[in-house]
Amino acid sequence: MSTVENTKLHSHDGTRLVHHTFSVFRFGAADPTVRLDGRQLVMTTSTPAGPAWTVASASGITHGGDGETFVRHRQPDPLGCRDGFTCLEAAHLVVARLQRDFGDLRIGASGDVYKAALTATLGQRITAAEAVNQWARLCRALPNPVETPAGVLLAPPDPARLARMVPYQLHSLGIEQARARTLIAIARVFHRPGQHQEDPTTALRRLVAEVPRFGPWTRALVEAEALGNPDVVAVGDFHLKNVVAHALTGRPRGTDDEMLAALAPYAGNRGRVLSWLALGGIAAPKFGPRRRNIDIRRF
Repeated sequence: MSTVENTKLHSHDGTRLVHHTFSVFRFGAADPTVRLDGRQLVMTTSTPAGPAWTVASASGITHGGDGETFVRHRQPDPLGCRDGFTCLEAAHLVVARLQRDFGDLRIGASGDVYKAALTATLGQRITAAEAVNQWARLCRALPNPVETPAGVLLAPPDPARLARMVPYQLHSLGIEQARARTLIAIARVFHRPGQHQEDPTTALRRLVAEVPRFGPWTRALVEAEALGNPDVVAVGDFHLKNVVAHALTGRPRGTDDEMLAALAPYAGNRGRVLSWLALGGIAAPKFGPRRRNIDIRRF
């Protein structure tokens, strides 16, 4: 049975800002584990007791499903109610403008390190479009259905099932051996007794220590989504350094070091500034042909 917590949405948040806060937890528009409709978010999760769900809206947060107790232990904050941000001193005119327009944005936390780790791993070395397609294929290949207030959704694959697989079994989903090994290693960590009882910070620390190819870029994505860290910067991202360079220096391209230098005045809120840039529709100029997707399922 679900229970409503006394957690309320900040009344000054507009629909667009709420949608952006929630959209961090959806891996592409076709994510089968999430239903996002305006100011209401429904997201699912996997637990040792079975799949569970969380609903977040202006009315508060509701949990349910067989794994409700495990979800509560993670203390998810999808509304960003624990985000105590007030304002920062802008060192760039564009940041000052973005803060004026989007300063009420809340940074939320899903508490679900397992799902965030899987989707971040899928995003390694391929385009975002192909990564989100592979996530949908993976969830449908290892179905973990759960009845939610928004209807039946799929929870992330049960770690026990994914942990028993071998890399070549994911080839038909378009996932090559290197990422397949990482996905299976993540599942094996979470399949251990007691792993789901760990708080999200400890769970992330364990993944970093025990899973091969779980580097700084992957960790940054998980830390932003699952822990709601407003200072996270994904160093090594293909596009991000160029977006920051264009927005804050006027140059079309930049390096990771230059990105970190430009964001240094906003230490503690660098990820928040990146979210403002996204909300403002700021992107780096594009040169040359688009990157080509190669679907390994054909080989």
